[in-house]
Amino acid sequence: MKNRGAAFCGACVLCAAAAPAAAQSSATLYGIADAYLGVTEASGSGRVVGLNSAGLQQSRIGIRVTEDIGAGLYVNAVLENGFALNNGAAADPTRAFSRQAWVGVSGAFGEVRAGHQNSPQYIMLVQLDAFAGATYGSIINNASNLGVRYDNALTYTSPSVGGFKFQGLVSLGGQASPDTGNNVYVAMLDYTKGPWYIGVNHAEQKSQNASFTIKSTFAVTDYDYGSGRVYLAYYRGDNPGANAPANVPGQYTSIYSLSADWRISPSLTLGAGGGWIEGSGNSASGAPRAWQASLIGSYALSKRTLLYTTLARVSNSHGGAFSLGGAGPIARNTPTPGGNEIGFQIGMRQLF
Repeated sequence: MKNRGAAFCGACVLCAAAAPAAAQSSATLYGIADAYLGVTEASGSGRVVGLNSAGLQQSRIGIRVTEDIGAGLYVNAVLENGFALNNGAAADPTRAFSRQAWVGVSGAFGEVRAGHQNSPQYIMLVQLDAFAGATYGSIINNASNLGVRYDNALTYTSPSVGGFKFQGLVSLGGQASPDTGNNVYVAMLDYTKGPWYIGVNHAEQKSQNASFTIKSTFAVTDYDYGSGRVYLAYYRGDNPGANAPANVPGQYTSIYSLSADWRISPSLTLGAGGGWIEGSGNSASGAPRAWQASLIGSYALSKRTLLYTTLARVSNSHGGAFSLGGAGPIARNTPTPGGNEIGFQIGMRQLF
């Protein structure tokens, strides 16, 4: 009996020791539900009224897994799928996880990840203007064409050192010959100190046969003046998007943006902004151009529920046909070349 008692006690000790280890792993279900009513009127195209998904942020559902493996190291994974809230359709019906699917390790050294991931350029969008780089109001959201996320990606994010943080991404195109075809390289460096945020990033994507490279660059600085932020941003690029099967070089577009917001109360924020777009076209009418002016208002019903509304106008010249877009893909109401578009949206975003 004494031996049995000792064995039982030993088993209890082992169980007790194992219990904390098991408790170090966690899985979290999370998501965003975002829908808005949009009204646009464009020259030559008329008025469009529609209920759309993703005005401020794209609707999504995901699972985040973290495990503490000791020695200050963590194994992390995310599986995330996008969907359209207005009709329930998958953002990309060809993928089980259209937004993110990766696994990685983090620690004092930073974090490394492997899989289908967001581009550092996409991560910086929220810092670009008073419109969080989305809605009808963001000129950079409307006119830039960056690669949002990439397949076969390896990334590294450094820890913050003196306010500086680095992020790098390499997406392997998987071409047999040449093996750099469709490869993507993205680097981002930003600085956060007190009221200041300063960031710059650059992306290069090889054509399928690696005979040329398409590029895009963002630069931004913003300052918290106590009751809101002022944003100054710049974009230049011809990047057609993530892992195009056969890229073609495009004409460069430059975008200049200035905006600011005002936190009237903890719940209510108002913002305004404007910007200028200039293309590099060689048409008889010159390079396509446009300017945009925008307003935004948001009201937090709770920590997770936000109402938002925007009013924006884009005016094209020299054959430009820039238009208004949301955070997710929509069928745009594009004006005729050189025409104008005005848009109004009111929506709700719910975090869970």
